[in-house]
Amino acid sequence: MATYKSPVLYDGSESIVEQFSKVERKRKCLIITDSAMNEAVGRFQSEINQEVPYELFIMNGKADEAKAKEVLAQQKMGTQLYIASTWENAKIIFPLAIEVGYSEEEIQLAVDGEKERHIYCMKCFTLSSIKDEKEVQCAQCHAHLEVGPFFSKVRKGYIGYPFIPIEE
Repeated sequence: MATYKSPVLYDGSESIVEQFSKVERKRKCLIITDSAMNEAVGRFQSEINQEVPYELFIMNGKADEAKAKEVLAQQKMGTQLYIASTWENAKIIFPLAIEVGYSEEEIQLAVDGEKERHIYCMKCFTLSSIKDEKEVQCAQCHAHLEVGPFFSKVRKGYIGYPFIPIEE
């Protein structure tokens, strides 16, 4: 029996897009944004304005989390969700959307700025923040780790394989 793994937001999520695109056969669009993405949202609003009804919710960080969840939960089936925000706000909105019933296919996410990446250390079993490096040191145990190509949705990070560095 296969088990369902809830989607997790990470830098390689299939929901992340460079710019929004219309999805055919959707009854409505919900656009959640913060002040960082006003220009991109404005272009998309004018693109869908006459074709699909939409609702706009402007989020101001953690303070609006409860209101965002309420707005997401009130949507009818068939609503396409567009999130245009910084990574910090995306980390709040995306899990709320999944929690109320959106699938990854029903979400498009445009991120302003850097995306976070994490590595899961296979030696001490902790998560550490990383950039785009291929090899890093664990922040907890200082083991040298090779950043694996696979993201673990269970561990919420790229798998970090310990290795002994070659002294030159």
